[in-house]
Amino acid sequence: MDSHKHLIDNFKKVCICRSITGGTIMKAIRGGNLSFEALRRNIGVGTGNCGAKRCRHKIEEKVRDYKAGLKAEAVLSENSQDPANV
Repeated sequence: MDSHKHLIDNFKKVCICRSITGGTIMKAIRGGNLSFEALRRNIGVGTGNCGAKRCRHKIEEKVRDYKAGLKAEAVLSENSQDPANV
């Protein structure tokens, strides 16, 4: 079920004014665009008629979730390499 939601999120438009999908946004985030402003500059999210009123919170949530995932991976990696945990 989670993979089905992930697939839908990839094709669902997040920035409606510019027709930018969740998949495009996540690709840009994984590519190093780790703020709304970086995403705005590089892929144009939030530059449409609404001025980001409809999409900004969703995009910032995606960035926060991605960063949280990176932190969790770093902690797991540190714990797995710590000789005290072996």
